[in-house]
Amino acid sequence: MDKKQVKLVKSHDVRIDAEYAKWLSEVKDRYHSAQIKSAVIIHREQLSFNWQLGRDLVLRRAEEKWGAGVVEQISLDLRAAFPFSKGFSPSNLWRMKQWYLFYSRYPDIAKLAQVGREMPEDTFSSGIPFPDYFSFVPWKHHIAIITKCKTIEEALFYISKTVSESWSSPSPKRYMILAFFLYLRAITRRRWKQN
Repeated sequence: MDKKQVKLVKSHDVRIDAEYAKWLSEVKDRYHSAQIKSAVIIHREQLSFNWQLGRDLVLRRAEEKWGAGVVEQISLDLRAAFPFSKGFSPSNLWRMKQWYLFYSRYPDIAKLAQVGREMPEDTFSSGIPFPDYFSFVPWKHHIAIITKCKTIEEALFYISKTVSESWSSPSPKRYMILAFFLYLRAITRRRWKQN
């Protein structure tokens, strides 16, 4: 069935004409648009939550404070509290911590401000805020990027390309395997030296 073809279910005492069909189509389009906007907001908030939990595990020094099994314990507690939610496995919680650590370890944290919002002055005491630009990249892409990239510049390159080129799930991995970033950087340097 064509997306624009209007399916009408007839009720009693209703006169359905072309104007009604057009209005119904507009209502359905608005609802579909609202669903997409909702999904984008949910995705952004889920990524922000992952970032904050990773930050909490780092800044609170959770393993030092509560013991080596704290990540497994919080995983159990979160899964018990939210049995229908996904993403609370111990391995995923470790990835959240790894994700936050990847970006927080670099001395030039200001680069994240170019990607996200401006950094507050107390960045180092309260941690790095979630860069808004990251919300345009799926969680699995983030994991692939931080596990394959060696530098923040390379990671931000792949994040940027994922957004600007609308890369699907296998694309970042495929390009990382081909060392796309290193290839483009070498070309840019050669052109710069020639000029």
